[in-house]
Amino acid sequence: MNVFKCPKCGKTTSSREKFCIDCGEPLDIHCPECGDKWRFMFENKFCPSCGHKMKAAAEPPAPEVPPIRKPVKK
Repeated sequence: MNVFKCPKCGKTTSSREKFCIDCGEPLDIHCPECGDKWRFMFENKFCPSCGHKMKAAAEPPAPEVPPIRKPVKK
């Protein structure tokens, strides 16, 4: 069994899972050119089946920044 981190939340997950067990993010990528699918990996710049250049979606996500709450004046 292989393990890797979810591309959305970073939770370590099993290669058997189709979706992240923490946030529900799909863990497979589908190539728009040949339709083949594989497990999400940040370093994939090209489809491993046909060589089609993939979009920037395979880049690590930016960390989420919580909204700034302004104090309420009374």
